[in-house]
Amino acid sequence: MCKRLATVLMTLLTVLLLTGCSAEKKAVTEAAEGFLNGMVANDKEVVSQYVSEEFMKSETMQLMDPDYLADAFYAAMNVKKEDMNEETQKAVDAYVGEVVERAYQSFKIQDIKVQDTTAAVTVNITLGYDPDASAQIPEETIDLISQYQSDHYDELVSIYTDEGENAMYRKLYNDLIPIVVGKMQEALAADTTTEEKTILTLEKVDGKWLITNLEENRPDAAAGSTEEAATAATTSTEYAAETEFAAEGSTSSEYAEEAATDGEYSE
Repeated sequence: MCKRLATVLMTLLTVLLLTGCSAEKKAVTEAAEGFLNGMVANDKEVVSQYVSEEFMKSETMQLMDPDYLADAFYAAMNVKKEDMNEETQKAVDAYVGEVVERAYQSFKIQDIKVQDTTAAVTVNITLGYDPDASAQIPEETIDLISQYQSDHYDELVSIYTDEGENAMYRKLYNDLIPIVVGKMQEALAADTTTEEKTILTLEKVDGKWLITNLEENRPDAAAGSTEEAATAATTSTEYAAETEFAAEGSTSSEYAEEAATDGEYSE
């Protein structure tokens, strides 16, 4: 009798444990799917329901915010947004908006591991572009920058001489940014989708499973795929400011200063 009772109790305990594990796995799955569906829909309110407060404030999540990316764009080029004209600001907003919009297209959960109050979810995410390819400066863009420098060289040197370096860079960026980010936006739209393995870390907080970290499992992914695409345009535009206009080893401002000193363009 006692032996039979012990067997029944062990069976019941096993069932309860399995039921508990199944329930936790289901809750983790629902949290991961809720978060990922919010990311695909670019809905921050939905996403915030499935992540910790700290993670919601992290750079990973900020990279899904077009306003944050636009500010990062201007900061990377060391220019003030208010110094850019309306056309330039609209071009930047359109580009970073496209980056965020195309980031998460779909997902498929591959594996879920739950241990006590922590969990790891492996997800295969389909991105709307190739982050590695998007981070490269297209040859066509470089050619456009070079042609601009050639066509506007005298004008830029004159602005530098009369109004200073900052005025020259404002002219340079206001003219080039719409061209550069326009080409980058075209490249995004024409790009193929890319699959990327991502690891979601979850913790059980006050009885609720929340995402606390996201790690892209591919080479050089620490910066984030969205950031890579956005900074590609920044890199392209910076190329215009740092490449040689005509003199060996001289940047645009250095060459303009040399020309002004020589009196070649000051008349």
